Amino acid sequence: MLEPQPSIEIFGLLLHEPVTALTDVFVSIICLVAYLKLNALPQRSQVQRLFKYYFLSMSLATFLGGVFGHALIHYLPFYMKLPGWIISMLSVALIERALIHYSRKWIDPKIGSFFSKLNIIELLAFLILLLVTLNFQFVLIHAAYGMAIVVTGFSGFVYFKEKNTGSKQILHAVLVSAIGAFFFVFKIGLDKWFNHADIGHVFMMISSVLYYRGARNLIVG
Repeated sequence: MLEPQPSIEIFGLLLHEPVTALTDVFVSIICLVAYLKLNALPQRSQVQRLFKYYFLSMSLATFLGGVFGHALIHYLPFYMKLPGWIISMLSVALIERALIHYSRKWIDPKIGSFFSKLNIIELLAFLILLLVTLNFQFVLIHAAYGMAIVVTGFSGFVYFKEKNTGSKQILHAVLVSAIGAFFFVFKIGLDKWFNHADIGHVFMMISSVLYYRGARNLIVG
């Protein structure tokens, strides 16, 4: 078990877990750039809207997580972690919905409608569990389910149907995310200044770029 990441002081402001906060902000910047690039595309489809709002919400979630959930947490009550957690769950639901919507041209409308409704029910169920327990594990479980089952399943289905580069890149992004999650869950770090959360954030940066490339290729064809 590594030592806790030391705090640093800048201009009298004490910053807790500074490297973890900084890597969170780096993820936020990458997601914001991805949102702006997708928003600039001439296409105006539902899939594009879902993907771009996935990146916008993930950008906000990781920024709030880095600033309120890590850097300034000792100045704030614990529940200030919740906005970042909740928005990140919404982000996962949005990317699930983007892949479900993209797949609907090949599946029975009733099946598409079922998964669209399940997408909302699943989000609400995990949100209730989070708010009742205030346990971050439900954020992780929701993300694991959404990415490993829904996003992987529908991306794999799309790749089987049209061999689109975008769906393949999203599958690669899920794999990279899973590697990062492994380091995070099992608390495998290199040093107190670069712990399991920092490693997880680096993998999030890489996967965010892959998610963007995949989304763009699905949107533009």
